[in-house]
Amino acid sequence: MKNVLTFRNIIVAIPLLTIILVLDYALPQVDVVRAVGVEIKRMDTEDSKTGQQRTRDVYFLQTETQDGKPRVYRNEDNFLYLKFNSADLQAKVQSFATDKQLIAVRRYGWRIAAFSMFPNAVKVWAVEPGYTHIPVFNTIVIVGLLGLAAFVFLRVRRRLKARAQERQEKEEREAREAEQAAERARQEARHKDADIESFLKSDDRKTD
Repeated sequence: MKNVLTFRNIIVAIPLLTIILVLDYALPQVDVVRAVGVEIKRMDTEDSKTGQQRTRDVYFLQTETQDGKPRVYRNEDNFLYLKFNSADLQAKVQSFATDKQLIAVRRYGWRIAAFSMFPNAVKVWAVEPGYTHIPVFNTIVIVGLLGLAAFVFLRVRRRLKARAQERQEKEEREAREAEQAAERARQEARHKDADIESFLKSDDRKTD
């Protein structure tokens, strides 16, 4: 357990978990449910610029899962998802709700009851029983992100490996230069000793 909860693993896990949560929230997903009805709620919100409270109408789509559990979606326009037809979507679901039509709801976001958060519906269409949605877009996005992550990882790994090799070559070069300098110093010392010894011998011959 201690080997898993290392500082390095935690540093790697935090951004990885953040990316997973962002993708789970932002990538559109499809739910197969039955249309039950629609609702318009008047909600008080705070203006981010002025800080004042303002009232606005928010559309909600009421559905239930195939096993009878209620599921509610927010129905608001969103520029990032190119959704500008909330009123049309509201009328469409209201028409489907007449016969409790089985529908597919493309949505993003989470349902968090404690914060009154609802996933936002982006698109709705009628489906037949047994319908299975294939998430082509999400698959392309995830594969693309994995490919980008692998590309960045390999580039960084290659760069680190090259730097490590350069550092090792530099250390080896410095070690060779130090050894050569030491060898030169030893040779100079031997030459000096030889000169001193030669001088002493010549001085002894003169004394004799």
